[in-house]
Amino acid sequence: MTTMTPTDLLAATSVRVLRGAPSPEELAAFTAVLTLRLTPAPDPAPARPATAAWSRPDRTRPYTSPRAWHT
Repeated sequence: MTTMTPTDLLAATSVRVLRGAPSPEELAAFTAVLTLRLTPAPDPAPARPATAAWSRPDRTRPYTSPRAWHT
């Protein structure tokens, strides 16, 4: 991954207003959007291990009826 120099960053973010006269608030909002778009994304969180698709038969009751014997 290459790091951008300030000159490269300035060249990549140069913007020209072609029509209209934006207010200072509009320019500030536009600058905030550009800043957010240019910041690198954070590293993704490590994925949780998947839950096992199998079950433990020794931990389950073989028959669950209200009238069955339970040991």
